[in-house]
Amino acid sequence: MQKLKILFLDIYKKEGFRINKDVNGAFGTGNNYIGGFFTKFLAKYQKESIFWPPIYFASTMGVAEKLGNTCKYSTRLKDANNDFDLFILSSSIVACETELKAIEYLKDFDLPILVIGPFASTCPEKYIQQGANVLIGEPDTTLFSNSEILSQLTTLSKLIYPSNKQTKLENLPMPSWENIFEHKKCVMGFLGTGYSLPIYASRGCPYSCFNYCTYPLQQGRNLRNESINRLVDQIEFYIKRLKVKSFLFRDPVFTINRTRVIDICNEIIKRKIKIVWGAELHLKDIDIELARIMAKAGLRIVFVGIESINPESIKKTKRQNAPIDKQLRSIKILEKNGISVKAMFIFGFPGDNLKNALKTINYALSLPITYLQFSVFTPYPGTPIFSEYKDKITAKNFEEYTQWDLVFNHENLTNIDIKYLLNKSYTNFYSSILRLARIFYRITKIELRKRFGIF
Repeated sequence: MQKLKILFLDIYKKEGFRINKDVNGAFGTGNNYIGGFFTKFLAKYQKESIFWPPIYFASTMGVAEKLGNTCKYSTRLKDANNDFDLFILSSSIVACETELKAIEYLKDFDLPILVIGPFASTCPEKYIQQGANVLIGEPDTTLFSNSEILSQLTTLSKLIYPSNKQTKLENLPMPSWENIFEHKKCVMGFLGTGYSLPIYASRGCPYSCFNYCTYPLQQGRNLRNESINRLVDQIEFYIKRLKVKSFLFRDPVFTINRTRVIDICNEIIKRKIKIVWGAELHLKDIDIELARIMAKAGLRIVFVGIESINPESIKKTKRQNAPIDKQLRSIKILEKNGISVKAMFIFGFPGDNLKNALKTINYALSLPITYLQFSVFTPYPGTPIFSEYKDKITAKNFEEYTQWDLVFNHENLTNIDIKYLLNKSYTNFYSSILRLARIFYRITKIELRKRFGIF
């Protein structure tokens, strides 16, 4: 099989706010916190303190290298030249038009171009029209079991459908983070200073919010687990090789399998690995025992989706929320064990209005949480709920799908309402001296654990 020299291009639109292509099921988001001083400051802080590329991109590069190819990662188009045999681009909804311009530029080299990732796999048309090939399916597991795909690519754009089944997660080579670190280090300010990495313990999510959530579009609804020993081996490897001290588990819901979470934590504790890590989880899964062992293993921040307290909105989106009393109990348990809670809410759900949105803000402000996030409901192409909104879409470009912009005609809320609500929620929360002191205290404890292994 021909060995190739491949340039992995991870191109971003130049904005005054952070663009992340890994979150939101790898469709990406743009933290365009519209509003006043506090929201602009928050957007600037996140742009400067947080960066990591899509995990699927690092993992696919690891696959390509394992197959004997030579790979280079870059976020700069100027690194493209005729010394390469193939260009592979990451895709996202939040940088789609910028990626299309990059393809137009790359066509002048007369080399095959392959676009990968959940967004291109779900919405391949624009990339195909621009002259690129698009791989359908999960790129790393697909390419590892269909290794002939890369050497058979041509400059004629087409959809690439794999002939063999995806390989199992435990059979994949390790993601090529070393290669990425040569170009740009990964950092996550909310996990303190130093280098950080995203990591998967599992893929797939069986919950009913797939109705509007993008995660199942490529990962599927069946849960697939990484081997626990291999997972912790990877953590140890990156600590030693790349000096990484913090990790963010990017599983859609880390706590789906309680027994497995405890086993992961016990393995970290048994090996005496002093790390800091974060995860997204569901408040219904939390109890005192689970919180304590996760904290002992290094969990210091969790992301929990509450979304709304409007029953009509929850019902229409088919979301399953924990009851309000359970939400409060779980949050108190987590925070008491030194685990910062970032509660995430959404404006603009079906049936939402200004009165309900203000009630949700008041509820959010009443919670004993460390961090708060409000974003805007966005019907994404490929999700079941999109069919209800496709004729109401007002966005002219995919890059408007930042999750902080209203991209459709809402029955009750206008763009002005959304900007008002975003500014009010962020300003009221983050202008509190007590909350800022709480954040400083938690970050200080994270630094002490990373530097000295205490707390």
